[in-house]
Amino acid sequence: MTTSWPCVVAAATAGILVVGVSYRLSGSGSPAALYYPVFWAGMLIGAVPVTGRIATGTRPQAMWGLLLLGVLTHAPKFLRNPDAPSYHDEYAHWRQAVDVLSTGELLRPNAIIPIVQFYPGTSGLTAGVQRLSGLSTWSSGQLVLLVAHVLGLFAVFVLARTHLDTRAGAVASVVYALNPSAMYFDTQYAYEGIAIALFLWILALTSLGARARGRHRAGAVVGALLCAGACVVTHHLTTLFLALLLFVVALLVSVRGRITRRKPSPERADDGGTGVWWLVFGATTLFAGLWVAFVARPTVDYLSPYVGGSVDQLSAVAAKTGAGRQVLAPTVQPLWERGLTALAPVVVGLMCLALLGIMRREHRGWRTDTLALMAFGFVYFPSVLFLLAPSGAEGARRSWAFSYVGLALVAAFVVPRGRERVPRRWWARTPLLAAFFVVLLIGNVGGGLNDPYRFPGPFTWGTDTNSASAEARTVAEQLAAQAGPVRVVADRYTALQLVAYGGFGVAAPSTGFPAWELTQSPEDPDRKLAGDLHSSGYDYLVVDTRMADRPAFNGDNYGPGDPLLYAAPPRAHLDRLDRVPWAARIITTEHLRVYRLDLTLLGAKTGSGS
Repeated sequence: MTTSWPCVVAAATAGILVVGVSYRLSGSGSPAALYYPVFWAGMLIGAVPVTGRIATGTRPQAMWGLLLLGVLTHAPKFLRNPDAPSYHDEYAHWRQAVDVLSTGELLRPNAIIPIVQFYPGTSGLTAGVQRLSGLSTWSSGQLVLLVAHVLGLFAVFVLARTHLDTRAGAVASVVYALNPSAMYFDTQYAYEGIAIALFLWILALTSLGARARGRHRAGAVVGALLCAGACVVTHHLTTLFLALLLFVVALLVSVRGRITRRKPSPERADDGGTGVWWLVFGATTLFAGLWVAFVARPTVDYLSPYVGGSVDQLSAVAAKTGAGRQVLAPTVQPLWERGLTALAPVVVGLMCLALLGIMRREHRGWRTDTLALMAFGFVYFPSVLFLLAPSGAEGARRSWAFSYVGLALVAAFVVPRGRERVPRRWWARTPLLAAFFVVLLIGNVGGGLNDPYRFPGPFTWGTDTNSASAEARTVAEQLAAQAGPVRVVADRYTALQLVAYGGFGVAAPSTGFPAWELTQSPEDPDRKLAGDLHSSGYDYLVVDTRMADRPAFNGDNYGPGDPLLYAAPPRAHLDRLDRVPWAARIITTEHLRVYRLDLTLLGAKTGSGS
């Protein structure tokens, strides 16, 4: 029996409210054994009815259902921090948008993620929405991300409908909405969320163009090229994935066409669309090359350490000569969710095996671009290995939003045929599909971001999200009022708020610039470091004394080179700053201290008191 629309909407609304209750519980310090089940109860209450309506309804009903599913899967991240940034990248992009609005210049320097300066798509779009709507900068950004998130699901529907059929479009959209990045990572206020939607529409429009003729083809190609240009100026990594995928599809279509030498037919001809794939690939590559060459030159240096470093680390793990990353490290995540996280790749693997089995039995006229996009989904499996490499884990997670496009097409082909082969009694097939749905929904989210990113909670030192405080924001605003946009040394958690709310330049410590020695060592900085700090204009030091209470949740206070990894600095290291002649405390709150540095006094005799 089909659920009525009022009931579907009511269920989605109730589900969102229950998710909000789970956040209240986590924020008040309730145990994870309570707020995790409440959260998933809310998501299932909302998601199951609308998913059923998408899968069984007419095409217009599926469209409305996708809109509701997009809102539902965007809601958890929005409710997580509706009023201000909380994730690391959100601070960077919010500050970028604020600076764009205040100066009218797009390419503004960014102290948190410097490469953001050269990819102004997100900040420019946010600024435009803010000017038109009058909303706050943060609310404008949230509106942009919501629209992008929903449009991305519609793009997957169009893509699957183009390659398969309308029924497949509905299934593919639902499966893509379950990908590990969809609910939190790609709905954060950052350039990935917007670029992913553009990526999906480029694939959908290029696929349409490859099958259309005349003005319809021209319109689809123009739309794809416009989206490609927007993607290039929005996000580097998405553009890279896009160019690689377009190249592979175009190459395979060309090679297969030459080998088979088929005559054109409505079902089996690829040659009519070969030029479309090459055109979109060539234009995307040209746009990206020109942008990097003339505007975003630091892009190559920014991306190369992640690629080379993660491969080297994975090789070291395989050879047992390096420190790997503990995938299922100690966490408050319930055991049942961790089990479903481990089971999700198994379910995906079963779908892929089913596809291979069906393809062996059915000798149908597969188009090469359809096969290539499906095959791209198999990249998901080796990407899981990169979770073992410290610098590869983030890249693996970022890749899932791309590889799940292919997996969504796989599911869109397999699921309808599986339903046809199962007896028509609903009790014989519905439980199996429901079980797969639950495993992918819960398991994929569980394999995405960790607890502090997913749930608000009491102050927890050493997390990007739950280390934020009104106290740090007040200090940032007060110091900005006193000293202006100065340069500051601070731990990496306090630094996020100093940059976002004060507009400061914050030091990026490294082995060659060990600014962490100001708080992580019982000795004065050496002459070289003092000279580097002074010549670079780092005249202020902000210390959060809570770093001495316990080790940082993430393991470090100043980045991976921190000499006190997984250890809290002794409080004596912090208190000594009140007794050295080169640091004068100018702002004090319950937990934060701000010092003005004068490193020309290094080596002078200590005063009698603080």
